[in-house]
Amino acid sequence: MTESMSRRARQQRRPRRPVPGRLVALAGVLLAVVGLGVVNNAVATPTAAPAPWPADGVPIAPAGSFSSSAFCVGGAAGPDGLAGTTLYLTNTSSEAVHGVMTSQVAPGTGSGATSSGTPGAPTTRTVVVPADGQAAVNPGAGLATGDLATWFAFDGGGVAVNQVVSGADGWSTAPCASQTSASWYLAGGSTANGNTLTLDLYNPSSAPSVVDVTFLTPSGVITPADYQGLSVPAGQLVAENIGDFVQGQGDIATEVTAQSGQVVAAQLQQWAGGKTGGIGLSLGSPVTSMAWYFAQSTNTGGAVTFHLANPGSSPVIATLSFGFPVAKAVPVMLSIPPQSVATYVTSSGRLPGQTPFSTVVRSNGALVVSRTVEARSGASTPPKWGGSRGATTLATRWLVPAPGVSGAPGTSGATVDSLAVSDPGPLAARVVVTEAVTGKQVAVFTVAPASLVVLGPSTISGLRAFGVTSSVPVTVEEDSGPTGAPGVVSSTGMSFPS
Repeated sequence: MTESMSRRARQQRRPRRPVPGRLVALAGVLLAVVGLGVVNNAVATPTAAPAPWPADGVPIAPAGSFSSSAFCVGGAAGPDGLAGTTLYLTNTSSEAVHGVMTSQVAPGTGSGATSSGTPGAPTTRTVVVPADGQAAVNPGAGLATGDLATWFAFDGGGVAVNQVVSGADGWSTAPCASQTSASWYLAGGSTANGNTLTLDLYNPSSAPSVVDVTFLTPSGVITPADYQGLSVPAGQLVAENIGDFVQGQGDIATEVTAQSGQVVAAQLQQWAGGKTGGIGLSLGSPVTSMAWYFAQSTNTGGAVTFHLANPGSSPVIATLSFGFPVAKAVPVMLSIPPQSVATYVTSSGRLPGQTPFSTVVRSNGALVVSRTVEARSGASTPPKWGGSRGATTLATRWLVPAPGVSGAPGTSGATVDSLAVSDPGPLAARVVVTEAVTGKQVAVFTVAPASLVVLGPSTISGLRAFGVTSSVPVTVEEDSGPTGAPGVVSSTGMSFPS
């Protein structure tokens, strides 16, 4: 048996997702459409549109673009899926945008799958997103239980896609990627204390991709042989249970590097159930960066933790600066060894509690940074834990999708709890917030340099998508509820390229 044949055999024997059935997918088949959005019968499989922006993987294509794409990875399909997935499409252009939605489950599961790991046939449907409108779709409709990836190919630009995953242990939201890449970076994973971590790799192209996967931990670099030269077949999703090879690690960063082709990478973290349970869906970043931005965090008696990973070959010094509406805080400096990880817990008493603050991580070498939030002991509302990545982009125009649309929330009772705008630069930002669909003005305010403004439930609530424009580049983040603490379910906005 050749080495490649042996690797394929090992892949087929590995479980594709930890703790099957632990989270229950959304009941029924959701196909809610707002306005004139429509999903129809199968059509020809599209060709992936190129993505010209390096950025952090989620910029929105300009409305005048000839074509654009979105790639949603990390949820599941079927009544026994780990995290039922709903996708939300927001059209910021003044014309309806047509597209094709192709959904595929991982090998070994799904409609028509075989015991040898052959994937079932994908479902392909047409989509129409109305001008200045929204649509909600269940990408797993017609597919059996399995890890799920969905690719949208649109005949124009201006459409943003975000996803919500929801199950018995909690829910999470994240933007969908607008590009594929030969490299992806993720931070803040854990396989300790009953936690489970899944890496999803999706290849939407017509040619196979081959990737190497490396894990950085406090115990050192881990390079499992099975994850070197890992094949991601054309048009397929590969889902890997990281705990098979990286066991008992409380802080894991993941680096995905393609030997050939390009993929989209995301991770789904299942936090131990019970009093502190939750899930966290995180899209990877196709780039490392010397600056990472988090518009809003709040210490409420639990744990707010920043995870910094250094995939480079030299030590990196990082400075964490914190902005408050009025108060000042002394920056924190951390040293991250080469090919290693470090954490900083802001709730350790150094920063004031119950007051939102922004965070900027600047470093003398490229890093990947994420944040996890655990609610205080005794918090009554689930989920109690969640995670999200930071942003590497500052922009003057943002879209902030909601965790659902009217009649189709991402989870029961889903709502926008707050919207934060952070200005990390030296000039004050004049900011206008509008309803993205109606254009109705919601708020106008000024954000001081190195500070933030947070709009709360009296201004921001329900399931409305918002547009944010600013006189200078800023970063934007949204908190959603119900959760046990601010930041448990949160997502950065989606930027428009300058």
